Amino acid sequence: MKSCKNPLIRGSIPGLFAILAVFPPVISAQEQSMASFTFYQEYFAPRGYLDPQLERNLNQGMTNGIVIAPPVERGVSRLTDPYAASLMLRLAGSSVPAAMPETAIEKESAALADLAETAPNPVLWNLMPEWDQSGGLWVSKGRPRYIGLTRAAAVNAFQTYYTASFPTLIQRLKAPQQARNLRLAAITDYSPNVFTAYEMGVDLQMLERGIDELGDLSTGIAFLRGAAAQHGKEWGIDMSTWRSTTNMATTYTADGVLQGGWSESYVRRHYYAAFLAGARTIQNEATNYRFANGTLNPLGLVTEEFADFALRRHPDAGQPKINIAILISHSAGFDPKHGVYDQRDAVWYQDIPYADGDYMANNFFRLAYPNHWLHGLAPGATFSNSSGVPNQSAFRSFLASGGDPKPFEPMPFTRWGDNLDIITDTAPAKVLNRYKAIFMLGDVSLNGRLRGDIAAWVDRGGILIINAAQATLADEELLGASGNSGPIKEASSFRWVTQADYRRQPVYAYLPLRPATAEVLADNEAADPILTRNIVGAGEVYLTAPSYMQAKDRSQLLDVSIELLDMVFNRFASARITGAPIEFVTGEAEGKILVSLINNSAADWTGEIAVRTPKGFIRVAEYITDQVVDSSIDSHIVLITGAVPAFDVRVYSFESIPPASRPTLASSPIRLKRSRQ
Repeated sequence: MKSCKNPLIRGSIPGLFAILAVFPPVISAQEQSMASFTFYQEYFAPRGYLDPQLERNLNQGMTNGIVIAPPVERGVSRLTDPYAASLMLRLAGSSVPAAMPETAIEKESAALADLAETAPNPVLWNLMPEWDQSGGLWVSKGRPRYIGLTRAAAVNAFQTYYTASFPTLIQRLKAPQQARNLRLAAITDYSPNVFTAYEMGVDLQMLERGIDELGDLSTGIAFLRGAAAQHGKEWGIDMSTWRSTTNMATTYTADGVLQGGWSESYVRRHYYAAFLAGARTIQNEATNYRFANGTLNPLGLVTEEFADFALRRHPDAGQPKINIAILISHSAGFDPKHGVYDQRDAVWYQDIPYADGDYMANNFFRLAYPNHWLHGLAPGATFSNSSGVPNQSAFRSFLASGGDPKPFEPMPFTRWGDNLDIITDTAPAKVLNRYKAIFMLGDVSLNGRLRGDIAAWVDRGGILIINAAQATLADEELLGASGNSGPIKEASSFRWVTQADYRRQPVYAYLPLRPATAEVLADNEAADPILTRNIVGAGEVYLTAPSYMQAKDRSQLLDVSIELLDMVFNRFASARITGAPIEFVTGEAEGKILVSLINNSAADWTGEIAVRTPKGFIRVAEYITDQVVDSSIDSHIVLITGAVPAFDVRVYSFESIPPASRPTLASSPIRLKRSRQ
């Protein structure tokens, strides 16, 4: 998964790198019921389900789920049932944010439950739509403020606000799932809050992405997928085409010129990235897919294409392989930087200034997801200021003149792929067992219960990375070393003990490690150990000395820290990718290893993809174009040359499935079907 040429996806500790691993056909009810992925479209106006484009979209296979607002009527099921389409009601489960009496909410939820009795698929009630927003009906009297609070007090204030303000909602959330025939859903805005929504009781949680006032997709997936794993629930993405800096959702002229919102390319790459990273649901917020004459607009065309891919052609492609967990404090309140309003060094809705551990987290996210902080900005555009903040009227004029927005819609690259989960220190042992390596990030420590669970997990083969600033005296047996006493020292170099030369580093503060059973892997110019490894049963514990693994000025992680992360994370990679920076995700399904590439740059991407030869290997297929790809085998490694056009997606499948099960693919390039009907 690392390139020898590209510093964003390269290298590791020398000698340790190894590879591990016309109308489309109408969808029948049987085909729909077999789909494990649901692609919802929202029709928000009252009786929005009567919108003529909805039935056309269902008939063309562009969706297998609809989202409606009240009223809930029998006419909904007469539309959805022939297509076995899933149904979701968007209605806040409390009178203030719903802007209607509790009796009316009860009436609508009862009608929804009545429909659910005969519905072919599960019916959902989204009773927490955008519940954690900074303003609006959920916080009509002002959201809680956390200035001057400890992190623990901030958690308490946040949770208490909702339990005190919306007691009826809380009661609905507490109802056992087996006692109701509705699944409960939520749309969350801010990444750190996904853990709270599951704790409150939702069955399915979606994170709103796309809109420039919220965070990027990749870091959001890491939080949400980890929280879903921690709570044993499902997750999805709520896709908004609204761009505040154009004051418009995705909208086109009759000639197909984008007027505002996000480009169809941007939305398309979000569709694929979310699905390939494991989302079981994508919900499109209300938008237009068609021109006035009924033909598909550019957004409708990419929506049709993606639905064909995810619902029919390759529904098993969204099976990511997640071996690495990032462990944070349950009270961290850390939201990765993004957009116009979230660039300050602060957490908890930017009310509490960063501590050292937050700088560590910020530096890690900058390393793992380069450019994530640019989401919502338009750096380098003629219509933006020096900070990348667009001028609304100038931006709209640029679009009206036919300007290409794609270069000004930043999406992250990924150093280790969209293959990291974020979990918290409240995760139980069974959750830890899902992962092969855990990296402790920020101001988090091993409490009594967690310490025992982590120790047992390591003993069974887990790999833990911990910093001396996160360790206590109670951890010394697990660490095989100590590093939390004595005077603080400073240094400006390091070396691997297997090498002769020291390498310059920014000045960093540290407490020298005192190994007991651990071996020293790196030291500094004072000959002080700064990285050790302790073998515990079948597992390993890596202890780093530099304070929070970063420079003294907290501007960056140190090279020794980065190379340690590369070495451990790469050990469990399914593929090695050599080439320019790119967003990717690796996955596994029955009889195949999947390597998916999302090119968020204006340059075509070419590189080498290497995968350990699957047992019974047959071929490599590319799923977007459905072509067989030339491959070679060298020392039990399958090699291909991957190619992804600018702002495009490719999904490579290294297959060993039996011939009778393989789809028939073309041996030469084919065109994607894009109907304007």
